[in-house]
Amino acid sequence: MNTTRSTTTSFSSIFDSFNHTELYQLAREAGFQVLPNESRENLAMYLLGEKEPPSSVHEIDMWRNGIMGFLIDHWKQVETQLTCPAKSKDPRACFGCVDAQVVSCLVTNENDLHQIRIHRKP
Repeated sequence: MNTTRSTTTSFSSIFDSFNHTELYQLAREAGFQVLPNESRENLAMYLLGEKEPPSSVHEIDMWRNGIMGFLIDHWKQVETQLTCPAKSKDPRACFGCVDAQVVSCLVTNENDLHQIRIHRKP
């Protein structure tokens, strides 16, 4: 009998209970510029340091930077209104949010888009 194990033993033992979205969010929070269509196994390998993610600039990341740049510049006015990870004032807080949440923030705050756009950067 030939039993084949996954090439990433640690993947199955550590990340089995995580769904794709959770792995994607963890990878984003860890600062990896990954796309939502990455496989679960690749996301886990990036998190474990077993594989390097492809280098690319995710367009929505510039908006994440823009949102946080805007919030930090206007901190005194917005800090009590925030209920999301941005309340940490961590410049990378929006990287833990799924793309749809970032778009929702932009749509909700369309009156501030000009100022958010000023803070966009790769």
